[in-house]
Amino acid sequence: MPQIAPAQQPPVRCALPHLKRIAAPDEQAITQDELNKYVAEQAEAIAPEELTVTEINPHHFEIFAGKQLIAYISYDSSEFVTQPWVVMVNGNEIFRHNTQARCFRYIEWHYKDGTLPLPLPAPAQFPEVPTITEISFYDQEAFAGEQLVASVSYDHENYQDLYWCVLVNNSEIFRDTTPQRCHSYIKQQYQQGTLPVQQAFEEPCTTGNEIMVQIFNACEQHGLELLDDGIYTSDGEKLGEIGFTDGHWWFIRAASEGQKVACESVDEAVRMLLVVEVLDWDELLNRPFDQLSQQEWRLLMEFEPVQELVAV
Repeated sequence: MPQIAPAQQPPVRCALPHLKRIAAPDEQAITQDELNKYVAEQAEAIAPEELTVTEINPHHFEIFAGKQLIAYISYDSSEFVTQPWVVMVNGNEIFRHNTQARCFRYIEWHYKDGTLPLPLPAPAQFPEVPTITEISFYDQEAFAGEQLVASVSYDHENYQDLYWCVLVNNSEIFRDTTPQRCHSYIKQQYQQGTLPVQQAFEEPCTTGNEIMVQIFNACEQHGLELLDDGIYTSDGEKLGEIGFTDGHWWFIRAASEGQKVACESVDEAVRMLLVVEVLDWDELLNRPFDQLSQQEWRLLMEFEPVQELVAV
């Protein structure tokens, strides 16, 4: 019986484009997953922070998005104002209403819409806002950690209601009606990196040469002579010595056998050396003017009863 060999099927040949079409759905799914993940990450990154309100006092509120101070709400106490609540950003008024709640809604709506006037470009990370330290009712200082970044002071001579001013390096950079508005201005400017840099405090130079110059000038103002071994009158009488040690002024009278006496300034030290010449104020007051020395005349004019008499 004859055997019938099975017919051989010709080999299947697939072109390269056909193979790509077979693999395409898997690659497309992977690409779509990566795209969805990227979109989700970006949406999370740009999603607005939840807003929080910090009450500074009943008339001033600061609005934060995370660490960033985005705006503040302040009460305008001026007369005849029907919408006293004010929304401010960087010292500028952007909205008014008659309730604090409507001001907060304004901030919330515009922040979520991205239309709140925030300064750009924003830093990658916002630092903590400076803390305010009250020195007195009229003076406050703003610190970032232990570093002084600005100060707020009251201006008694201002007559336009902008009594409070922000100072950096003793130069005025901003004014407003309340210290709290100045504080919020400093905080926003500092976070944005637009606040001028406060120079570090430098101790006054107290080298030996400068100390001698100060003593020489004080002696010259009182008609005294500074020599190597002390301070003398124009008549050649030694009054004593003056020095500066460890941040404090002192003087030694010639007749005190080297006893140091502390004082506040070089001028006070010179005046105290001159007082040693005067043993009896009544005698000095009764002496004819033409018999008074130059030093005695200066001391007489500084004597309190004489100052009161001159004032009258």
